Amino acid sequence: MGAAIEQTEQANAAAHVSAALGGLMEIESWSWDARGSLLLRGAVGDTSAAGYRQIRARVEQVGFTPFLRRDHGQHELLAMPGVVVRTPPRLGLPALLFVLTLATVLLTGAISAHPELAASPGLLLASPGLLLGGLPFAATLMGILFAHEMGHYVVGRLRQAPVSLPYFIPIPPIPTPFGIITFTGTMGAVIVQREPMEDRRSVLEIGVAGPLAGLAVAIPLLLYGLATSPVASPTPDMLAHGYLQEGNSILYALLKYAVHGQWLPTAGGADVQLNAVAMAAWIGLLVTMINMLPVGQLDGGHVAYALLGRWADWLAYGMLALCAVLGVTQSASWLIWGAMILLIGPKHPAPLNDIEPLGFWHRALAVIGLVLFVLLFMPDPLRTVGA
Repeated sequence: MGAAIEQTEQANAAAHVSAALGGLMEIESWSWDARGSLLLRGAVGDTSAAGYRQIRARVEQVGFTPFLRRDHGQHELLAMPGVVVRTPPRLGLPALLFVLTLATVLLTGAISAHPELAASPGLLLASPGLLLGGLPFAATLMGILFAHEMGHYVVGRLRQAPVSLPYFIPIPPIPTPFGIITFTGTMGAVIVQREPMEDRRSVLEIGVAGPLAGLAVAIPLLLYGLATSPVASPTPDMLAHGYLQEGNSILYALLKYAVHGQWLPTAGGADVQLNAVAMAAWIGLLVTMINMLPVGQLDGGHVAYALLGRWADWLAYGMLALCAVLGVTQSASWLIWGAMILLIGPKHPAPLNDIEPLGFWHRALAVIGLVLFVLLFMPDPLRTVGA
């Protein structure tokens, strides 16, 4: 009896969806999958963005969300039960996390500017002005990250995607018996989407807008930082105690050459001794490189999927293999990023409308995005020299 009722309900739901698609899709067959979604096969009359929006408006009226795709030359419409309720973006939590992240990045910069704070953090209570020493680092890094996230958010709103405000992730300095350990003060930020993006153009534009906006801020600041940082060889004390050497990318090496007129580091080990602005801007390049990894829902994953569709899955698996190789041969950080890829998932989810192809200019923009990853790629991002 229960099975018969379920079949009747499914038949009625299929009839409602089919009626909603009248004049928009010629339906040849339909079936239900194990998840309770209705799969219709046939031919969609108008495959443009406007055509999909008309389909979506009608199908949502009967309580389903439509996903369009192409399989072996045939159009498929997957009608998933339920409709996303659009609500205004939350303001309180993003604002609080942004303020907390400002504080942790400022404190990280202050400890870098005044190393004595790492051993005696109580000095801040006696001399709170020491905190101002972290301003160059904090203003540079937060400026880059804010521009990056606003690039995503603004383009997302222009494309009418239900994107949230960015949620910044603070990393406070960690006290230990041997002093305070600092990282960058933040793990960047994430933007939450309450539903899939509409089509590949939205996937591409929203995905690439963040890196382009962030680099528009990072590159001028990096040029300034490099111009105000000296080129010098490591001192005997640095070699005795060990120091961190930032990695080179093609873009970073070119910028150093443009400012200092030589390829750095030299054979003798001379390199730019980065000041706070230059170091924060270099971190901005590193964060952008990580975001541009062509996997999952990272920015680079958006770009790869927009250009390649499901073929992007193979690129993601190749990136995973490369992370393993680089993690063994170059830097253990690649193993961490590989684990991160597995955690978030290497595959990119399909947009709602996956049948409208990219035009020439969007394909060109996607290629620029992939080239950008190559320019930012650092095989050995950070290593210890000496000691």
